[in-house]
Amino acid sequence: MTKSGDNRDTDAVPCELIRLGSYKWPRSETRQTLGHLYQKIRAGLSADVSQDAIDTQDLTLISDAPLKKEVVSILDKILSDMLERRYGEWATETSDRKQRRAFVHPPLANDLLSDWAEQHGLPVLHAENTLDDFPDAPCVVVPHLEAFFSRDTDQLAPLFDLFAAISRFEGKVLVGCNSWAWRYLKQFDDAPLLFGEADTLPAFDGDTLAAILERAASENGDRNRFTSVSSGESILARDDDNELKDSYLEKLAGRSLGHPWIAVEMFFRSIAETKKKDEESPADRIWVDLPATCSLPSAGADALRFALHALMIHGPRPIEELNQLIPDRVPNGTWTELDRIGFVTVRDGHVQCAIHSYPDIRSELGTAGFNLDRL
Repeated sequence: MTKSGDNRDTDAVPCELIRLGSYKWPRSETRQTLGHLYQKIRAGLSADVSQDAIDTQDLTLISDAPLKKEVVSILDKILSDMLERRYGEWATETSDRKQRRAFVHPPLANDLLSDWAEQHGLPVLHAENTLDDFPDAPCVVVPHLEAFFSRDTDQLAPLFDLFAAISRFEGKVLVGCNSWAWRYLKQFDDAPLLFGEADTLPAFDGDTLAAILERAASENGDRNRFTSVSSGESILARDDDNELKDSYLEKLAGRSLGHPWIAVEMFFRSIAETKKKDEESPADRIWVDLPATCSLPSAGADALRFALHALMIHGPRPIEELNQLIPDRVPNGTWTELDRIGFVTVRDGHVQCAIHSYPDIRSELGTAGFNLDRL
């Protein structure tokens, strides 16, 4: 994986998309499913018997909106630059014979591809439009392919109509699709024949997260104020070999499955300050801890899993639409319960995945034998 720059900061940051199928899952990801099984076996027992540097009962959660805004801005720039390197010249180069490309990403609500297209003045195709609306466009971007179909044999016609239109279209087409929907669509030959090998984002490891946080912290205060609850060390401090002294960020990369949006959300949901200010705990010190994993309740677990699986494939949708995509009757209270335990957010009857809970959702579905996405 190519990384950019000539110094420690930029060297740690990936700068190119990778081919789908070559994703290097962080080391701890392979333990996610077993972790859920082990949790259920150990129900009621302490999950961590090690001694932390500070009692979490002495901490109170805080927010840092300016720093989060800076981190998100840096991350957006990194991801946008990846898209630019892969697709920028291709989208305008008339001699390039490859007319169609696909960008596959985790099923998290974001407008990365739409924003990139708009920055370049490229037309964006949404489900309410057709390619016929852009007859002379040299390149059209379809940011959410999953919005064009429902997982029902009677509702796949709009998708196949779109594929037929793409095959006839004389300009270039770049589609974005969430990884669970792409796994489902691979059962049809249309997607691989039309788009060939898809691209995806690389995993962000602990050093990458450190580089982003260091860059943001340099603009917003002391980079050494972020302290690990587990060790009491600064999470950005390095040893003589230029390695991170504390393992927090590497563990965060594993817990977030290497997906940077998730890591950022987990990080800012965990920052805290001590309730007691003294010489040993400076007032400006910010403590960070890994988030606790969540599990589905045993009551109604099957119904909850089928609901989550539909959400993973189809992405954010109104409750009524999602209910129609689930094989069996959806019990009353299904989405309310998933909202209550923090797996989804429900706003005005519209459901989307809670970003910080995506790893737990994926683990729950994998443990239960559902088909998972592939990166």
